[in-house]
Amino acid sequence: MTELTGDPGFAPTKPERLLSKHHAFALDLIATLALTVSLVIAATAVAMAKRSSAHYGYPEQPAAQMPVAHQ
Repeated sequence: MTELTGDPGFAPTKPERLLSKHHAFALDLIATLALTVSLVIAATAVAMAKRSSAHYGYPEQPAAQMPVAHQ
């Protein structure tokens, strides 16, 4: 049987390995900014594609159609 070392897997990390509050805040800020930029890029791409399709005469299609029940 395996011997127990007394070091459980859920023990808190050592203080030197913890991120400071400033580093954690900076990391959250960078992630938030990256998500914001990516959403702006995606919205711009969708708007440009929609404008381009309208310019070339493609009719706008509905997002979803309900199936028609035959009676």
